[in-house]
Amino acid sequence: MTFLVDLAVVTVSCLALGLASKYLRQAAIPAYVIAGIILGKSGFDLITSYDFVEWLGKIGVILLMFYIGHEFNLKGIREPGRLFAGCTDFGVNFIAGLSLGLVIGLSLLEAFILASAFYISSSAIVISSLIENKRLIYPEAETVVWLMVFEDIILAILLVVLTSIMAGSLAMIPVSLATTLLLIVFILFLIRMLSNFISPLFERDDEIPILLIFALIFGFSALAHLMSVSEVIVAFFLGSALSGVKSFKKLLGAAISFKNLFLTIFFFSFGMLFQFQFATLFSAYFVLALLALITLSIFGKFVSGAIIGKRLHRSLETGLRVGAYTTPRGEFSIVLLAVVGTGISELLFSLVVAYVIILSIIGSGFAKYSDRIAKAIIGGINK
Repeated sequence: MTFLVDLAVVTVSCLALGLASKYLRQAAIPAYVIAGIILGKSGFDLITSYDFVEWLGKIGVILLMFYIGHEFNLKGIREPGRLFAGCTDFGVNFIAGLSLGLVIGLSLLEAFILASAFYISSSAIVISSLIENKRLIYPEAETVVWLMVFEDIILAILLVVLTSIMAGSLAMIPVSLATTLLLIVFILFLIRMLSNFISPLFERDDEIPILLIFALIFGFSALAHLMSVSEVIVAFFLGSALSGVKSFKKLLGAAISFKNLFLTIFFFSFGMLFQFQFATLFSAYFVLALLALITLSIFGKFVSGAIIGKRLHRSLETGLRVGAYTTPRGEFSIVLLAVVGTGISELLFSLVVAYVIILSIIGSGFAKYSDRIAKAIIGGINK
């Protein structure tokens, strides 16, 4: 029964640090990762059932991608200016991250992983900041939300490419992509064909609706595993397919509750399993690389935001606010590391973990004081 003790340690520690972060008006994600670091292999090593906690955490990632898929709307890409905004955000920040990775001595694959983590903002922190700071009425709020949606699209593509590369040689990438595409088409077709049958099941007032949701999620995830396809990609498109099924939306609240619980455990498990090499952390090379990563990522988001603001809103100040809102990094950068596994260097792992923890905190402040930051930058330019 030691797993019950471990589960108690995980939930109690996450509750304590989560409450502390909420009280301090900071993002909770780094708090959960820090809890895992302190109590896991890099810290006091209090967890005994590592595999069990890691398994629960993987469920959180699958449910996160399922939820994002449900919220995903491809039709929005057709609206004027949105494709430009998404491509600008990707082009500026992905290229900057890739270039920095190569400059600090990472391999091309590791630089690609760093660029992916560098580009993807934290949807959870960004959207929460817009709501908490009452910024949804601002003209750029819709643009910011769309950028998060576009990043979800790119994230799905990046995950397919990365998992294909990690699974084998470069020659196997077309095969892996074809297999993934085939499974996605099968899921979309099957859900559409069965929608009239499963829709009444979602309207029942017993345990059947929630069992059906998890049976679909875990069933298709198991099929993806057997076919050597990323489970998170399958979960994403399953959520997208179910979004068109009548009566499903009223059950989404229950699914979100499970997602929040297991995703918290995922962040804890990520920190728990990661073993810091403290000699690396305190080396001058690591500190300089981390400072360059943080500085360039903040600068990149402000540059892309300024370009988007001038094009879509005819306002540099509005664009700078877009940059401030999108500065936080978080869950997706960690998900990327978890998906690619252990085949990357200690330097990259340490950089991304420290980078996410610092930028999730700094980025939350940038989002909160976006007006002042934008006005200060404009004032400096005018002077």
